[in-house]
Amino acid sequence: MELSLVSAKASPRAATSAAASPLLPSPTRGRAASARLGGRGFRCVAAAAKGEDVFGGRKELSGVQPLVEALPPAVRAALELAVVAAAATAGYTLGTRYGGGSRTASVAGAAVLGAAGLAGAAAVNSMVPEVAAVGLHNYVAGRDDPAELEAAEVEAIASKYGVSTQDAAFKSELCDLYASFVYSVIPPGHRDLKGNEVEAIIKFKRALGLDDVDAANMHMVVGRRLYKESLDAFQKLIFVSNLVFGDASEFILPWKHLFGITDYQIDIAMRENAKSLYALELKSIGRGINIGTVIDIRRVQLAYKLFDEIAADMFREHAKNLIQENISSALSILKSNPGSTNIPEQVIDEVNTILAFNSLLTVLGKFPDGDRFARGLGPVSLGGEFDHDRMVGDLKILYAAYATAVLSDGNLDDEKLVRLSELRDIFGLGKLEAEAIIEGVTSNVKSQVPA
Repeated sequence: MELSLVSAKASPRAATSAAASPLLPSPTRGRAASARLGGRGFRCVAAAAKGEDVFGGRKELSGVQPLVEALPPAVRAALELAVVAAAATAGYTLGTRYGGGSRTASVAGAAVLGAAGLAGAAAVNSMVPEVAAVGLHNYVAGRDDPAELEAAEVEAIASKYGVSTQDAAFKSELCDLYASFVYSVIPPGHRDLKGNEVEAIIKFKRALGLDDVDAANMHMVVGRRLYKESLDAFQKLIFVSNLVFGDASEFILPWKHLFGITDYQIDIAMRENAKSLYALELKSIGRGINIGTVIDIRRVQLAYKLFDEIAADMFREHAKNLIQENISSALSILKSNPGSTNIPEQVIDEVNTILAFNSLLTVLGKFPDGDRFARGLGPVSLGGEFDHDRMVGDLKILYAAYATAVLSDGNLDDEKLVRLSELRDIFGLGKLEAEAIIEGVTSNVKSQVPA
């Protein structure tokens, strides 16, 4: 794929206004996510990779964090109350002893040590979101397939530690995990998308419970990394990200603002990647297409935001390629039997397959509910192809062979004429040259009939 981003430069305006925009990564979170991505190579996990390959190894707790991690929320709360009460009692006792028995001194001592105990308990409690974030990281990194993470699992982890998913430390870890996942899903370099990246990212985003703005910020973090590493990968990120956020992408993905690229360059990224994935979809389509198939193809085209004109051209090209496969097979069989007076049955089968496929495309192209169908349906013609002149000799040979087979009884009825006319159009032969071939075949057949 070709994307002219070489001349694109980071926008000077972005550098001065990034911190002020709610739609751009905060400096702290952006640096944290970038640092995490910085030490990791490309890992494409749309096809399932282990968590540690995507998010790095386990994180270890330090200081009093292991104690905090070991205490359930209810026990931790009770212990905090006990610590404060014990400190207040000790303060009251000291105030009484050294304050000459004064009630005021006793109360003051209780207040001082009680406040100190409360501050200590608050300090311990402030570590809980950080400990919860480590627990979240280790849980997700320990999964065999992080793409299968469910929202209930994330909520259970937050509940286990008694924190909100909106706590700063916990949310920062959610964002970091998301950025790492997005980065790992985008294929490196010239490797093509597989088609399941958008679905995988949306599923993981929902599992983490991130809103669009926070998630979009992480796409920009990943974009900064990929922009430096590979413009092909950066192009794929633009395409995938725009599909992940749909219509909102225009407002929450500031590609032009941050990277100094143009609408035209974004359009190229969208078009070329959509073509690549649509071509991949068409490869799975054979000659036995039906209504369900062409409806599904249309849905795929719309999902990839591929223009109708391009989709139609690609479908017609695919149909021509399928027909050319039958032609090549028939010619190979025919040429392997030189001088034979009988046309091999396999040759007739190949041509009949061409006619049946073309007839099916014609019928589907005229269907009254055709707006729901794939673009490009209709009869196929090889006429006008750039290499048609080179092929026309072989096409005439195959046309003559088929005509010989169907006119072997010397009778040219309407049904046979329709089939020969349809084959003529598919092969892109002129009417006069096709008629000349039929007349030659008919004359030859009659000459072989005993008087």
